[in-house]
Amino acid sequence: MAGCEVCADNETVEAGLDGGAIARLRTGYVKLPPTQYFRGYVTFSAKTCAPELHELPPTERALFLEEMAAVAHAMWSALAPRKLNYELLGNGAAHLHWHLFPRYEDDPHPGGPVWEDLNFLRNLWTRGGTLAPGELDELRRAILVELQQENVSIERMFI
Repeated sequence: MAGCEVCADNETVEAGLDGGAIARLRTGYVKLPPTQYFRGYVTFSAKTCAPELHELPPTERALFLEEMAAVAHAMWSALAPRKLNYELLGNGAAHLHWHLFPRYEDDPHPGGPVWEDLNFLRNLWTRGGTLAPGELDELRRAILVELQQENVSIERMFI
């Protein structure tokens, strides 16, 4: 879709220009966004530019959900959080993309949603909370190793 921010991000990943990219699955792209205030925060963006989950054809929708769950399980295995938060919003970018947040015991706001943490929002808006390149690569590799153990087809690895 012309002007779609998520489509543009997917193209950047596909071109090999996104340092947080992990893998392309059959239905979407797995990546670590620049802001890692919640260490291990991942997005899983659909290949198909659709604003609503019900707009995907049933077979593609089922696979998209299955792959999202596999990404979450890979994160769980690689990061050992106390909880994972899953969000599929689309208010800001009307293209299906999951936000998967690992939550840890030492979170600054452990009982509330990430969107209530003003420090997270400040980092998100200013592109702060980034990791050193070596640490980012370590996280990418750890998640990819676990994703390879899942029952998903990895079409392309970006590591």
